Amino acid sequence: MKLGDKVRFLNDVGGGIVKGFKSGGIALVEDEDGFEIPCLQDDLVVIDTNEYNFEKPKPKETPKVNQYVDGRGYLASKDVNNKKEMDDVDENLEARVVRLEMRIHKLEERLARLEDAKVTKEKEKFAAKQMRKQQKDEILEIDLHAHEILETTKGMQARDIKDYQVGVFTHTMNEHIKEKGKKIVFIHGKGEGALRKAIIDTLKDKYKSCEYQDASFQQYGFGATMVIIH
Repeated sequence: MKLGDKVRFLNDVGGGIVKGFKSGGIALVEDEDGFEIPCLQDDLVVIDTNEYNFEKPKPKETPKVNQYVDGRGYLASKDVNNKKEMDDVDENLEARVVRLEMRIHKLEERLARLEDAKVTKEKEKFAAKQMRKQQKDEILEIDLHAHEILETTKGMQARDIKDYQVGVFTHTMNEHIKEKGKKIVFIHGKGEGALRKAIIDTLKDKYKSCEYQDASFQQYGFGATMVIIH
């Protein structure tokens, strides 16, 4: 769709010429009365890319006066013609006023629809923003204890279990690495500190931009590390 295109309204009668564009996918359409109507481009259908010219009213013919009628007949004829022209003017003016009132009403309806669409879009953006904020503020807990992430440790050595736990840690980090500000608490237990050391080493090696610290002592004691995604 471009300037000068002839369009019709998808959900209404009539159409016009595209005279301009505004942000938010809005086109300004000039109707046959010269009004520029804002419409969503999705509500318009292009029917001709050539210049759109409305049918111009034909000029009124000047009534011919019989040069052979007498003075009174000429004046009477002139009075009749003048009265007919005035009646035509009144009728045309009244029809134009009605047509303009209909255009104004339709314009008000379109403006109301545009305003509703704008409000709905703003509400959706706000809701999405609140959802992202809520998700970011929520602390994700990942328990790395072997009995929580493995069905059985039968046949596994301590090193195998630790490698699996670090693998779960790395998978979780990669899954949330784009969520800036996200907080993740990895519960590794106190033990001998081997798993905590492996997690810190992985953070320093692969996730240097992330921040980490001991998680809340009241909640986790010495057995958890909180990572903040940056």
